[in-house]
Amino acid sequence: MLWVSWRQHRIALIGLLVVATVVAVAITLIASFALRTRIELGIDTCVPNFFGSGDPNNCNTLFTEWNRRVGILRYVTFGLYVIPALVASYLGGPLLARELERGTHRLAWTQGIGRVRWAATILGVVLATTAAAGVIIALGGHQSWPLLGLSTFRPFDLFDLEGPALVSYMVFGLALGVFIGAWRRRILTGMFFGLIAFALVRTLVMIDVRPYYEPPIAVPLVATFTFGPLAPIPTDAWTFGADAVDSQGRPVPQARVSQLMDEYLRVGCSAGRNCSSVAYLNERDVFQRQLYQPADRYWRFQLYEAGLYLALTAGLVAVTLVMLRRRDA
Repeated sequence: MLWVSWRQHRIALIGLLVVATVVAVAITLIASFALRTRIELGIDTCVPNFFGSGDPNNCNTLFTEWNRRVGILRYVTFGLYVIPALVASYLGGPLLARELERGTHRLAWTQGIGRVRWAATILGVVLATTAAAGVIIALGGHQSWPLLGLSTFRPFDLFDLEGPALVSYMVFGLALGVFIGAWRRRILTGMFFGLIAFALVRTLVMIDVRPYYEPPIAVPLVATFTFGPLAPIPTDAWTFGADAVDSQGRPVPQARVSQLMDEYLRVGCSAGRNCSSVAYLNERDVFQRQLYQPADRYWRFQLYEAGLYLALTAGLVAVTLVMLRRRDA
């Protein structure tokens, strides 16, 4: 059954491995070129000169030149976002749906091969190959940081482009597409809704789940000349939002903060002694805080996210097998 599954899907699987290898090699070569160009231009050693002689915007000029030389090549990393979604749609959606829609699954089920064994073998072969492809492109993504064009390297900027998290996106996308296709027994339904569902889950996890794998560090804002945080936030940290609390540390609803900000925009500067939105809120027992995750949590977060998606993958595979076992042929 293993050999039959490989023979049946070998073109798609070999194509996936080839595409993953090409993308990984391309990213590695282009990132190397971008890094050499960055060093050659001296972007990392540039110091803006606003008060002396020379071009006060020299650093901006150098970065513009770097961007011109690298050009659209810097967007090759976009493929690392697209490939897992395409796996969900073009590989996962039709994988079992093609057999179920055309009725060819009945032939396999009448050859002494049980439904669960038939589906589990196909899923096992394709999932293993997809995971291998994920490892390949994750290795390429690990080299991609020079393409981000950042003045300071921050590990969390590479979160979706490398590591076990990227591998888990690949296998999750496959399992999700397979489940939807097998559930509806339609190829196009599995492809279309597999893509949509994958994008929705990725967005939900990225915005609402990932920032809180561990409690974020909160730094209160103070009314200073720069309206900055009370304590400096590390340059390599991931800042992702803000909240507000009262003097007792109790959360303040965002609606209350918005209401006070509207009041401040109307009368804050004219009526208050301190023309500062931070001071205006503090006088009304509302203290805003900047939230961030330090860089030393990066690999733990990678493992948390990979574990989450692998758990979802295992659940989707189990539900798919149970569904095929119970439904009519």
